[in-house]
Amino acid sequence: MTPDEFNELAQRRRTSMLVNRERPVARELVAQLCELAQWAPNHKRTWPWRFANVEGQGRLRLGQTIADAMHEHGDPPEKVAKARTKYTRTPVTLIVGSAAGDSELRTAENRDAVAAGVQNILLGATAAGLASYWGSCPKGANDPVAELCGFEPGTTIVAIIYLGWATESVSAPERPRVALHVVD
Repeated sequence: MTPDEFNELAQRRRTSMLVNRERPVARELVAQLCELAQWAPNHKRTWPWRFANVEGQGRLRLGQTIADAMHEHGDPPEKVAKARTKYTRTPVTLIVGSAAGDSELRTAENRDAVAAGVQNILLGATAAGLASYWGSCPKGANDPVAELCGFEPGTTIVAIIYLGWATESVSAPERPRVALHVVD
């Protein structure tokens, strides 16, 4: 791949949930995307990535788990109700977690590595023709979601990624001009 081809891929990546809800995303493709994540930089090679492919009825279980946590956290009833079904908007919801480190610094470095890996997932999804959306775990829901996914205690949910086959393209939002400071 040339730098221009990579530039085109990166600029083509869009946050979108305009997907065919009926067309499944193959588990093998999701596994390939997770493999891409593990090629992100990882200080001290702690391999902190944790993945859960949530599909079918599991998406409703995820919504129920999150809605229950939001209710206990005191979120408004309308937000809680929306959470119960929102994870069914795409055929797959990929949960990406970061394992805790042996220190505060290592935990932060692990999260950085996982976030870099999420970008690899998103770029890979774009290259495969998938639409993707990176969502966050609601307040109070991290531990219940980690438990639902079978992650070890202390795992931080870094991304809830919606994946599905794109049905239309989304225009690129304006980006600010890069301010590159030179220190000589």
